[in-house]
Amino acid sequence: MAGSPSLTRPCVKCKAQEATLDSRSQSVCRACFIKFISSKCIKQIGILGKELPTGGPTSTHSTTTRRYALGLSRGVSSTVLLYLLNENVEFQLAKARAAPFDLSVIHVDSSCLYHPSSPLAKEDPLVPLRSRYPRFTYLSPCLSTALSLPSIDWSALPPLDPSLPPDQRIRAFFNSLPTTASRADILRLFTRHILLSIAASLNAQALLLGHSTTALAELTLSETAKGRGFSLPWVINDGGVEHPFSSAVGVGEAERKRILVYHPLRDALRKELVTYATLVAPPLTGLVSEERVVRDGAVVSHKDLSIEEVMFRYFAEVEESYPSVVANVARTTGKLVRLFGNGGKGEVEQKGCGMCGVPLDGEGDERWRGELGIQDGDDGKRGRLCYGCERSTRG
Repeated sequence: MAGSPSLTRPCVKCKAQEATLDSRSQSVCRACFIKFISSKCIKQIGILGKELPTGGPTSTHSTTTRRYALGLSRGVSSTVLLYLLNENVEFQLAKARAAPFDLSVIHVDSSCLYHPSSPLAKEDPLVPLRSRYPRFTYLSPCLSTALSLPSIDWSALPPLDPSLPPDQRIRAFFNSLPTTASRADILRLFTRHILLSIAASLNAQALLLGHSTTALAELTLSETAKGRGFSLPWVINDGGVEHPFSSAVGVGEAERKRILVYHPLRDALRKELVTYATLVAPPLTGLVSEERVVRDGAVVSHKDLSIEEVMFRYFAEVEESYPSVVANVARTTGKLVRLFGNGGKGEVEQKGCGMCGVPLDGEGDERWRGELGIQDGDDGKRGRLCYGCERSTRG
């Protein structure tokens, strides 16, 4: 190829540009790296589109338009996913085609956990996103929304003061949790409940989550460490989820909806997405929450770390030197299947955990409890929570 002899380190893919990046043991140029990451997401979105029928039973949109909801944490991965979804829509419109889907972006606002005088309790994180991607709809429900969700069995959780306003009540609940790990765990579960609830209310056919390969590997080990290994096929894998769950109190079969939970970035490592966010124009770094950027900073005491933070730091090191190990963890977990709980017709309904909603594994929970046994004052509530949720809420 003309001009290639002058290249010091040619890109192994296009052979026409100088390689400036290392991608999975290959030296590549900026353009090829961006194309590689983009194709990972677009491929998954294409697969999702083939699995879903166009439109919906209550859709008022064109029969050729699907409806998705995106859970946005404002981390690097979900921000990159939002960018790629916007690029996909813009590409189709530029070809004089209809938009392939309608998208509602949902960011669960957890600022109510901070004191009202804190600056973190006043900022609107979605302003720059609305400005850059105005085509989509944005929602920012407060974390206190979880208090009214039928998918959470509040009777199985520590009692709350009903006289308090919702924000104070949810803050008091989190302050009552035994450890930092408990608070991080319950925050993730509440966020998932709210995302599924709003996606169902919007008649979304799929809830898109920005978990990377690395995030799925972290979630695999952290959930197992908490005693929720049984839940992995429902938490890690793509597939349908019934909402509200079968454990929901006072919810009939007709009131439940089935939503597909999908992870379009499951084939990309987090470090690749971090690099990608700096290479696109304009860069996405200004849209990422500063709180999430500093997650890998120094911590004085390990007791201040949640299990999720420990896994985050561990895999941040592993993916640098052994990316295949990270991929193998996520890929192996992806082979696990749901024995039940798929919401299929004729399927025997299984009892679900009142917190995470996953079908209960009674024998497994008893093995996890070991010598703890049944504590005094249990009054039957223990059976409504899995071991992992019980330890997170009650210690």
